[in-house]
Amino acid sequence: MQVALAPVAYLWEQLRDGQRAVALPAVEQALVVLSGIVDPAAAPQVLANRLVDRLREVGGEALVRDPMGWLLGRGLVQRPACPDRRCDDGIRLDTGDDCPSCGNVVHIRRSLRARVPAAVEADMPYALPAERRAEIGRRLREEYVLEEQRAQLRRTRAEREVAQRRQAIARRRALEEDVQEARRQAACADCGLPGSAGLCPGCSYRRRTEELVREAVDLAVAVRADLSDATSVAELIRQCERDTRALLTAACEQACDPDADPDWIAYTTPQVAQQILDDRRAAALRRLLESREAVAEADAAYEACRRHRGTEADADAAADAAGHRAAEYRLRQCVGELHVVRQRAVAARLAGCAGSMPGVA
Repeated sequence: MQVALAPVAYLWEQLRDGQRAVALPAVEQALVVLSGIVDPAAAPQVLANRLVDRLREVGGEALVRDPMGWLLGRGLVQRPACPDRRCDDGIRLDTGDDCPSCGNVVHIRRSLRARVPAAVEADMPYALPAERRAEIGRRLREEYVLEEQRAQLRRTRAEREVAQRRQAIARRRALEEDVQEARRQAACADCGLPGSAGLCPGCSYRRRTEELVREAVDLAVAVRADLSDATSVAELIRQCERDTRALLTAACEQACDPDADPDWIAYTTPQVAQQILDDRRAAALRRLLESREAVAEADAAYEACRRHRGTEADADAAADAAGHRAAEYRLRQCVGELHVVRQRAVAARLAGCAGSMPGVA
């Protein structure tokens, strides 16, 4: 309210208490109307801009003789110059630009003023000039009334469409809130704890830990196993998983007190598993840095840098970067090949189970 009335603070001080009691609802109503056109947060500033324009028309606050009448009859009143409800003195309230609809209204009225006299001239070729002028005025008034009725229909239709869109938005928001509330109230998918949004913290930590353990096992197996031998790969996966879980248990016991709260242990376990995974990744990259591919990439980068007259330090840095890129690429390749081996083993077991079922050819 203070922002909206800031341009007319001098006039507001001149109002008596009773006048302010009448003017204040008018200001609030103007803000409500503007809030339906522009962003509600911007409505006070838009109203303040209107008051500034109205004061500029009369030459300033000092020339306003009747503050109450000026506020209610001129300052706060929206003056659309066309049927568009967003128009105020030819300015679009929502954008601040010239109102394009006003140009359409001017074009329509110019067309009428050209068309109606021509029609009257054709219909009344022998009438007196005064009669033709009277007929032209009558027909123009009828056309203006019809145009206003059509504009009112357009405004009504637009308001109805806006109301329908707002209702649709409200329904969608209500539906989304119902879905969110149902999701929040859903029981845990693992332990069945109600009100867990589908997964309680403890089960979430456990799932995360299992995911990290699988990734750590894959990293260790991918760089050590002979991926062409599915049997040895399966055996190495089992052995590495046992070792990884034993390492995780020992690290958690070292990180937590024996009498620690179970929730704290559940929270700590995935963090320890993440550290194990990071260590496994670093070890795998160190191992692959010594591979033939990584060494070849590093040597090629070193030679290329030296050919371009790079310094010894620049050549070493380029070689290190190229070796690490080659090692990371090779690690992704090995993990991908391991996944393929595992999927083929699962498919073979499923095929074997299907073949051993009675009645299956």
